[in-house]
Amino acid sequence: MPKARFYPHDAPLPGVRTSHRLLFLLTELNRAWRMRLDHRLKPLGLSLATGGVLWSLTARGSLTQIQLARHIGIEGSSLVRQVDKLEAEGLVRRIQSPEDRRANLLELTEAGALLARRVIAEGVAVRDELFDGIPDADLDTTLRTLHLLRTRLPD
Repeated sequence: MPKARFYPHDAPLPGVRTSHRLLFLLTELNRAWRMRLDHRLKPLGLSLATGGVLWSLTARGSLTQIQLARHIGIEGSSLVRQVDKLEAEGLVRRIQSPEDRRANLLELTEAGALLARRVIAEGVAVRDELFDGIPDADLDTTLRTLHLLRTRLPD
């Protein structure tokens, strides 16, 4: 595995607190992970954004656009472009919500569900590559720390 450009414990950043280096590293990790997954989805004709829609609908079932946008963590207007593209390709369909006639639910078509399984497989492969060889105890400590930090920044 290639060595990253910097590690928080030996970064040549005099005077910069470890907490600042951690936040920088998290940002870099998120960017690199997103780029890797986006690259892996390209052969499927998808981007990270469209793949995320398929994954979310697989994980959550039928959702309104508002629910889906919240789940993915993007603005509704950005989601509309992704949904329109996936609908035009026959991967997603809009159906009227039985609870609210003003709202549409988004659901996967059969073709969308098949492609979503491939998206999930690529995501699992990237995850497995990323975490290969890291002891569970280290991951548990990291997870506890990140969870604590997350609770300090409510939505």
